[in-house]
Amino acid sequence: MAGINEAIAAIETDRVTELARRICAIPSPGGAEGAVAEAIAQTLSQPGIEVHIEEVVAGRPNVIATVKGTGSRPPLVLNGHLDAGVHMGGWSHDPFDPWIENGRIYAGGISDMKGAVAAMTAATEAAAGLPLPGDLIFQAVMHHDGTGLGTKYALASEGPREGYAICGEPSGLAIHTGNGGALKFEVKLSGRAAHISRMEEGIDTLPVAIEVYRSISAHTFAGEPHPRLPDLPRLLIGQLVGGEAPAAVADTSVIRGDIRTVPGMDRQAVRAEICSIVEEIRPPGVRARVRILSAHQPFLGVTDGPLVDAIVAAHTAVRGSAPRITSDLPGQAFVTDAASLADAGLATVVYGASEWHYAPDEYVDIDELADSARVYLAVAATLGAAAAAGG
Repeated sequence: MAGINEAIAAIETDRVTELARRICAIPSPGGAEGAVAEAIAQTLSQPGIEVHIEEVVAGRPNVIATVKGTGSRPPLVLNGHLDAGVHMGGWSHDPFDPWIENGRIYAGGISDMKGAVAAMTAATEAAAGLPLPGDLIFQAVMHHDGTGLGTKYALASEGPREGYAICGEPSGLAIHTGNGGALKFEVKLSGRAAHISRMEEGIDTLPVAIEVYRSISAHTFAGEPHPRLPDLPRLLIGQLVGGEAPAAVADTSVIRGDIRTVPGMDRQAVRAEICSIVEEIRPPGVRARVRILSAHQPFLGVTDGPLVDAIVAAHTAVRGSAPRITSDLPGQAFVTDAASLADAGLATVVYGASEWHYAPDEYVDIDELADSARVYLAVAATLGAAAAAGG
């Protein structure tokens, strides 16, 4: 089997950079991953790699690439999502024309997480030239945001149901082992419109919305504290929209928020708590509708064992010191597809280059990005290799 040094040497920084620039030059906002999926599938369609591209919904495919191993260990999955939110204001250059400056590559969506997708593409490409103790499966998936649909579909349709997984969300090359779930909610208040000249005939929802906002923000949601997620639950109301015009009574107001949850919190219980708050405030004549818009389960991954040991060894060989093993903020309040991978039965962690920069001039350090690819490949080459040699 290939050793750590052989795997490290198989990754060229220029190749990782080239792939990152190519992938980031293709916009893939929610609903438009098709073009970037095709580019990755074409890149990996080469000897030693089995590639298929499968639509989850029309125009929105997953790409699954597999490099076969000897079968002496279960598969290792590398998982990254293709949809990428790009901050659209304040860039010094076109975010879809990636550029390099001071050892960094700048591009829209590169930190979350097209940089990691490029690193995983490079690792998969290089793995075709190495003997592996088990299969390496690269899942480049559609629609992570909110529900993790692409990963859930890939796992449900073809697995695997045993083995190991690395989700490449940005962790600053720390091994991140846990994050909360997420419940996005909406409260819609409906009253009656009226012009300022007849404002007494209206039913104004804005004062009600402000009070609902304050009460939900101050509420402590039910849930047992979890020792690995000490900063959760965590709530933010990010939208309060009301009214149609300055001279009209606001007959409609909408409040939208997000709760990062601990295990045991579910949509039914959270919705019931929100409904109770709204009903205590809602005056006669104002109607209310409460919805949970999306739900994502918490992630509690492995904190030790063969996968963690392999990443620590590879990271130490590449970077010269051991990585942190953590579930601290901000990653504790992220939502990752690692939750679905772990739920499928895979020993899972999050490990990826950079911190998340949803901002103008988003960037990733080039050395860090290339080193993440080296670690991915070294783990694929060495995880389970000792057992195979002993057998």
